[in-house]
Amino acid sequence: MSSELPHPPHHPHDHAIRYGSFQILDGIATWNRDHGVAVAMAESPAVSCQLEGVWDPLQRPPQPRYTTALAGVCIWGKYDCLFIFKPKGKGNPGAERSLSSPKDKADLLKRLHKGEQVEKIILTTSPFGSYQLNTMEWQAEVVARYEVQKLYYVLPLEEYQQTLAELRHYLPPKCVDAMADLLEQQHQQMRQQICSTVNAEVEFIYPLRDGHADTIEASYLWPYQNLPLDLAIEEMEEIRIPYQCWHDGYAIPPILLGMLGDPCPYYERRSEHEATELTLLYPAEMY
Repeated sequence: MSSELPHPPHHPHDHAIRYGSFQILDGIATWNRDHGVAVAMAESPAVSCQLEGVWDPLQRPPQPRYTTALAGVCIWGKYDCLFIFKPKGKGNPGAERSLSSPKDKADLLKRLHKGEQVEKIILTTSPFGSYQLNTMEWQAEVVARYEVQKLYYVLPLEEYQQTLAELRHYLPPKCVDAMADLLEQQHQQMRQQICSTVNAEVEFIYPLRDGHADTIEASYLWPYQNLPLDLAIEEMEEIRIPYQCWHDGYAIPPILLGMLGDPCPYYERRSEHEATELTLLYPAEMY
């Protein structure tokens, strides 16, 4: 099997697939934030990834191997840390807000500042949902396929911790402490998983901790702006980060994008009835 970056299939017969902010039709993935970003997708050699495609504004020829690469994964998916507010009216469910969505997070803090009350917080007790596992397994396969020697890896720990610090203004200390403890525990579990599956030198990158960035957004951009990279391995929804760097005039490497499944596993809900996966924290009981 060739190790060159994937090319579009010769005779695609795909139905339209909605994958997060992308629509994939006839083998072409189009990004809804910029329709000029149209990526030819092909079947992935990795079991944990469905389709792959390369976004490279410079249209460089594919290489059989790459020396250095960048990868990352969110510790929590969309619904792995979920806040459910008390209903405002009879018969209406309470609003749900995710800690992992920037838009949700902003609205969550706004609601708390206005005095709205959280009824419960749902946290996954395992960091290995299908989104996390598929992402890490696919990244490890890509590293092996292209004989990557060094992998820079982003686990956004301090970015979550910064949000937890803001929540301390509104939620009971024991509640936020429990969330922080679980976050650190899952961070360590994921580090171990990455190191045990990736056959390359792995260097974890923490731009906020190391003083390279002052804001969460700047921390996500820093690796692309400062590290010597031959390739980046990104789940498709993360294209916004290298795209922003490119838009700001920075040189970026080819971006290998992965469609991990249909529907996108980042938006997977893990059942509240699976007690081994979820724990419920009721803030009112945790002062």
